[in-house]
Amino acid sequence: MYVDYSRYPRPESVRFFEKAIPNHSATKRLEKIENYHYIIHRHDMPTFEVVVTNHYTIGLSDYYEIMDEYPNIQGIVTISNWNGYTNQAKMAAKEQHVGIFVMNELLGALTWNEPYKYIKKDDEGNAIFFGKYR
Repeated sequence: MYVDYSRYPRPESVRFFEKAIPNHSATKRLEKIENYHYIIHRHDMPTFEVVVTNHYTIGLSDYYEIMDEYPNIQGIVTISNWNGYTNQAKMAAKEQHVGIFVMNELLGALTWNEPYKYIKKDDEGNAIFFGKYR
């Protein structure tokens, strides 16, 4: 079976995700719905439904394509360290209460009641975006 790794995460990335999320202090348990689709059950906070991708850059069209396939998700995680997203996609998602994250952003967002609002900040309070094009 052919898997398009430009879109879907590699098996080792899936294993990393499935190991890291349950070990996060905010996570009660991780429920796998299907390949790449999960519900993160959190302590004393709403569940958070996400899909994990391997898009190098999640652009606006990628965002809409993912949402067509997974209309109820609240987050999109592009798993590899070198991946990112466009600010256009990030802002369009945020308007619809959906977060787009690289993995380390997701880890921070899990502690927020509304993870889509999470934006990583530097020591001086400036927003750090992992977008490819600003």
